[in-house]
Amino acid sequence: MVEVSGSRGGGEALDRGGSLTSPRVVRELLDSAGIHPSRGMGQNFLVDANVLDIIEKAAGLSGADTVVEVGAGLGALTGRLVERCREVFALESDARLLRLLGELLGASGNLRMIEADAVRFDLEGLWNGPPGGTVKMVSNLPYQIAATLIVDWLILYPWLAEYTVMIQREVADRMTAAPGGKDYSAATVKIQHRASATRVARVSRNCFYPRPGVDSAIVHIVRHNAGGVRDADGRDGDERLFDLAVTAAFQQRRKKLANSVSSCPAVSAGPREVAGALANLGIDPGSRAADLSPADYVALVAELGRVT
Repeated sequence: MVEVSGSRGGGEALDRGGSLTSPRVVRELLDSAGIHPSRGMGQNFLVDANVLDIIEKAAGLSGADTVVEVGAGLGALTGRLVERCREVFALESDARLLRLLGELLGASGNLRMIEADAVRFDLEGLWNGPPGGTVKMVSNLPYQIAATLIVDWLILYPWLAEYTVMIQREVADRMTAAPGGKDYSAATVKIQHRASATRVARVSRNCFYPRPGVDSAIVHIVRHNAGGVRDADGRDGDERLFDLAVTAAFQQRRKKLANSVSSCPAVSAGPREVAGALANLGIDPGSRAADLSPADYVALVAELGRVT
């Protein structure tokens, strides 16, 4: 893993005569549009070209790729994407930033800019049915939506093959955690059940304007068996039960798993039956949520289906 400590500057991203990795240029652009960056909206703009290089390399971009970017901002990353990829869909929830992005990059023929809240956006609406070719997400994600968005999109969009995302370091710790640790969470299990997540680099808070209160990390996520067509609501019965059981387990993570999982209305088993299912699998019936791997949870859900 490499560390990016904040060299700032460099790069030749499109803008009004300067570089979008220049804090001065970013300030001037925001001031000219009367935009005061919102901490609540996660508006911290990347101002380090070295970080863009790392993201680009980690994403393995090619001219055949279709890329979805969430939180395009002023377009420092977007400019790299339109140079490298076949088609780029840039989602931005702030209409003022989208107007600026249009001024800076609107002439790019392979860029489609969309004003949208990504958490509520139906990605399949961009195509008539599942898209062809390789689709990737490459984004500097707003901190407050990162974990929720990645879990939801892994569930909903099996054709979205890879994610290269910059996120809050603590969220990256959870995504890449091993069973048994304090960072191991429901999001960890749901992500690692569907994909492999690898930390690529740590990124200092000094690489952003304005500077956030926390450091970031770049994570590369590759979906297991990417491709295929999902069913009507994105999951079959076992997958729905898996997600509900994992949520119930970690909502009461200090309790024994037999008690927390049996509290889930979708699980038609009491504590004794859940404990028995764990024992049948060779797992300690006194285990708690963080003790089980994603594969253990898959096995538990299947065993509960067999014994109830």
